[in-house]
Amino acid sequence: MPKKRKDDSPSGAPEWMCTFSDMMSLLLCFFVLLFSMSTIEKVKFQQAIGSIQGALGRIPTFFNTSYIEPLSVEPQKVEPLQRTKTLQRAKEAIAQKARNKLTAEERTKEVVVEGVDEGIRFSISGRILFQSGSALLSEEGQNALLHVAETLNDFDNLRVRIEGHTDTNPVPAGSPLGDNWRLAEARAYAVLLFFRDKGGIRQERLSFMSCGPYRPRFPNDTEENRALNRRVEIVLLQGHNSEVITGELQGSKEPSINLDKDQFLPNIRREN
Repeated sequence: MPKKRKDDSPSGAPEWMCTFSDMMSLLLCFFVLLFSMSTIEKVKFQQAIGSIQGALGRIPTFFNTSYIEPLSVEPQKVEPLQRTKTLQRAKEAIAQKARNKLTAEERTKEVVVEGVDEGIRFSISGRILFQSGSALLSEEGQNALLHVAETLNDFDNLRVRIEGHTDTNPVPAGSPLGDNWRLAEARAYAVLLFFRDKGGIRQERLSFMSCGPYRPRFPNDTEENRALNRRVEIVLLQGHNSEVITGELQGSKEPSINLDKDQFLPNIRREN
């Protein structure tokens, strides 16, 4: 039998290779985990965690992809900050111009004109527009609405929404209007007809709605507050809040109008 020499190597891989392989596997898993976190993709990250747990002998039921809420991949349109500020300044300038026409010193609460997210909102107390329990416009109310119509006609391709509001007091028994819903509806409709017939506003721009007593501006705890809650609000809808006026009414020769998102900018330039 030949004598084994001292410099003969043992058969198979060296013993340190097992430890080295384990270390490489752990490093690979670690860097895959870091990569998943760095891409900020929730689904892939959770899938990687599940794979690691499965490799370590655990069942990844919690991280199963069937339980992962899909992420939205649709791009979100964000209005540039500078443009948003410019539009806001324009709305404030238009609101101030309309407020100067409408508001006397003693009417500061009963006539409110303000720039809001939707556009420009005119809020006029029912005491100015109507007699108690009536949907017939007063002479003072008609004069106020004519001033509003001037501003609305400056933007003749934007929609106008008219909202009728009441307080929480019930309509007197025997009234033909029946209840607060119908009273608010009748008053909003009366304003719509006035805008169409005397304000020069095209009817395809107009819509109205009844809010009844359910959207008060003030608590209905005093007679003064209830009077202020009995109001009509006219909203000039701006930008993406306004539908594009398209198509033609039967018998109408007016062309379709495309909506321009810079509706308010010419007015702020004229103000300056």
